[in-house]
Parts: sequence; C-alpha cells; structure tokens
Amino acid sequence: MTSKQNIDQQVKADNLIVFIFFLHLLSLLGASAVPEGRFLFWLPINLTVEVLIIVRLILLWKRYSKHEPRRYNSIQLYWMLTGLSFFMMMPFVKITFGTFAFLPMLTIAILLFLFSHLWKERIASVFVNPKKKGQLVKWPKALAVIIIIGIVIMTALRFTPAHPNDGLSVFLFLLGGFSIFIATPFSLSGERIEELKQD
Repeated sequence: MTSKQNIDQQVKADNLIVFIFFLHLLSLLGASAVPEGRFLFWLPINLTVEVLIIVRLILLWKRYSKHEPRRYNSIQLYWMLTGLSFFMMMPFVKITFGTFAFLPMLTIAILLFLFSHLWKERIASVFVNPKKKGQLVKWPKALAVIIIIGIVIMTALRFTPAHPNDGLSVFLFLLGGFSIFIATPFSLSGERIEELKQD
C-alpha cells in the first residue's frame, strides 16, 4: 500500500468518527424524546452511553487507524450499529419504565445484546462462507417479517387507547434487536473472518 492510499484510508476513518457522532446524536435525541415526557431525565443517560462509545472509538483510532485502517473501519461499523441498536430499543424500554413490564423488557434487551455477541462468529460465517448461502437468504426474510410485524403492531395500536408513539417504539425495538445481530460480526478480526470462510 502506498503512503497516499494509507493517508486516504486514515482520512476516511477520521471522517467516519464525526459521522457516527452526529448520527448517534440525532438518534439519542429521538430516543430521549420518544415517547414524550421526561426528556431531561433520559437525555443524560443516553449522552453517557454515547460518550462511552466515542471514547472507545478514539482509543481504537489511536491503536488501529495508522497501521490497520481496514480493521478500524470494521470496528467503527460495529460501534455505529451497536449505538443505533441501543438508541432504537430505548423508547420501548422507556414506555415500560415504572411498570411491572420494565424489568422483563430490560432483560430481553440485555439478552439480545448478549446472544448477538455469543453468536457473532456463527452469524459472520453465514455472510462470508460460500457453503452457507442457503442460510444467508433467511436474513432478508427475517427483516421483512420484522417490518411486517412492526407495521401490524403500529396499525393495531392506533385503534387502542395507547399513545400514538407506542407502536413506533415497538417497531424500533424490533429493528434495534435485529440490528445488533448484524453489528457483532464487524467486531471480529480479519484473520478470524478468513478462517470462517474456510470452515
């Protein structure tokens, strides 16, 4: 790789940090505002999560961006999707806050993050291993099912006394749960991805 190519990749990596920050900033503002009420209570919580993500990205930038820009870009995508997943799931968790359903929903959210990381190699192999093309086609189908279920729930809740944004919060929770399973394979090293291609 020439020095110019290396510099170009570093610049792209640096620009992506800024993009991730603003994307997450918009997401966390929405997550704090929806559903309405207690914006100032949830905003510091979401900002704290974002600060932790950005600090982590900066530390990884110092470690990887100069010598392993491809690895760093992959990790950036992981944190970008992970942050989006968190902020998409937050509104539905907020709806249940203060009710008997809060702990079960919080537990489900935590378990989704846990299982997605435990299964990250299995998920990655579906995307990179030619022998598993049959399993790959199931992912778009799963996303389509989630979207359909989300639309049905949003429509059904329109005919109930529930708040109009409750359906949107459920829909975002489902998309956030799906997104975290897409995110975790990006945390794997290039060497491990090459090994999974051969498994």
